[in-house]
Amino acid sequence: MAARVAISPLSVPSTHFRITLRRSAISLGEKKQGTLAALGLHRRHQTVFHTHTPDIAGKILALKELLEVQNVPAAAVRSKQEQRRERRAPRGYQVVGSRLGGLAGL
Repeated sequence: MAARVAISPLSVPSTHFRITLRRSAISLGEKKQGTLAALGLHRRHQTVFHTHTPDIAGKILALKELLEVQNVPAAAVRSKQEQRRERRAPRGYQVVGSRLGGLAGL
């Protein structure tokens, strides 16, 4: 009889790095600025996701003073468009009608 293993949401393996640029790299050398560009970071507070690989880990270690890094599961990875949609504020108003169309939309 095989033993059952319960998988809780907390035991989901982390497969990606969530990397956020916290400090400016304006006064750093070209090599470190190139490393930031290779990670896909161009602005402060920009967030990117990368898989766990040795080359990405090495780039993170080279810039550890500037970055905030978290380990996240694959389900937490967001594309650039998804991140933008999550940050967008609600409209704050609702269009009911217009002078040209009257209340035809209702």
